[in-house]
Amino acid sequence: MPELARPLTVTQISKAKGQKTPYRLADGNGLYLEVRPSGRKSWLIRCRLPNGKQSPAIVIGHFPEDIPETGLSLADARTKAITLIRAVEGGEAVKGVNAAKRDRRSARVSEIAAAAQQAAEAERFSFRTVATRWLSEKRPTWQSETYRKARLIVETYLIPKLGDVDMRTLVTKDVKPVLLGMASKVPVLARKAKQHVGSIVGYAIDEGMRADDAVLRLNNLLPKHEGGHLPAITENENELKELLKAIERYDNRVVRAALTLTMLTSLRPGIIASARWSEMDLAAAEWRVPGMELDGRNRMKTGKDFTTSLPKQALRALEEMRLFTGGTEYVFPPLARQKTPHLGRDSLSKALREMGFRGKHTTHGFRATLRSMGRERLNYELDMLEQQLAHAPKDQVQAAYARVKFKEQRRQKMQEWADHLDRLRDEDHSKE
Repeated sequence: MPELARPLTVTQISKAKGQKTPYRLADGNGLYLEVRPSGRKSWLIRCRLPNGKQSPAIVIGHFPEDIPETGLSLADARTKAITLIRAVEGGEAVKGVNAAKRDRRSARVSEIAAAAQQAAEAERFSFRTVATRWLSEKRPTWQSETYRKARLIVETYLIPKLGDVDMRTLVTKDVKPVLLGMASKVPVLARKAKQHVGSIVGYAIDEGMRADDAVLRLNNLLPKHEGGHLPAITENENELKELLKAIERYDNRVVRAALTLTMLTSLRPGIIASARWSEMDLAAAEWRVPGMELDGRNRMKTGKDFTTSLPKQALRALEEMRLFTGGTEYVFPPLARQKTPHLGRDSLSKALREMGFRGKHTTHGFRATLRSMGRERLNYELDMLEQQLAHAPKDQVQAAYARVKFKEQRRQKMQEWADHLDRLRDEDHSKE
């Protein structure tokens, strides 16, 4: 009978040194210690396979036991060897430490890839991404100011709270606390935010992220809020008279001229602030506003070209600005520290607040002033007023009727309006 290998001792293993070629020290029961020229010591096993053949040597660990991950003491190596040999005899496939390392690395790589894919999918369907795409697709159809406000609401109020929520599973209870929080602080913006959330959800449905009936129940979510209209002087002519005098006295010529053009044309503040000289035909006393910007964004809210006559008072204000800004693209240049290429529309609101009309009248309020006082004091036709305010006609017949009937009538009536404002401002007595 062949002589059985003597079991190794810890001392023997510790004293084993590397030689020119690798060599093995047998411990018995198929367990060996291999010593490399570098001095590295590895535990190996060889066992009988179920088919009767001898297995190749399998590295099951290293000595000493303090080697990270694979270190085994003599006792641990013997225990592991017995366990693996029995597994092989039972027909199980056994891998060495190097193969196990490769498997672990592969598993980690797979886990990282799966996590990255999951994160990418979560970001793709997140409220943040979907809302940003919705804004981008809406931008060409909106006026610059409409887009600015929508972006403010989405990026300032909605994304910080809902940004990581999956649009595929977004429900009303996710949105409710956000909108109610806004309602307690900025009720007007809360109502706009509710509209935007509904539109974003609709966009997600159109893109196949949600079922066709997966809408949110937002209609009765917000508490009723009184008011909602922008402040405007629409009844008291004494207040309007004070406003007209305050504008005439305002020391900044750019803002003063812009406010004058606003009250004489009743166009929206964003259109006024971004007025271009190329749009002005001073000889014909007309301002022709293109419905779209060159980049495809709406300039007019309706997206349709619009022409308004320019009363004599408006022409005087424009002539003053031409002397001041002749040769520039925009009629009203930006004020100091403004980053826009033209006057910021908020400068007009700020000026009205400085004049003492906070909560009483806004730049947009000049539109309501014309509509209310023009109708009640000067008996202007409502359809003519709607056309001057560039409200979209309800149907094609009304649109054609407005174009035919109101161009010259608007020219006459807007000059009457300008004269009426002059008389009111210059009156020496007050009216109730």
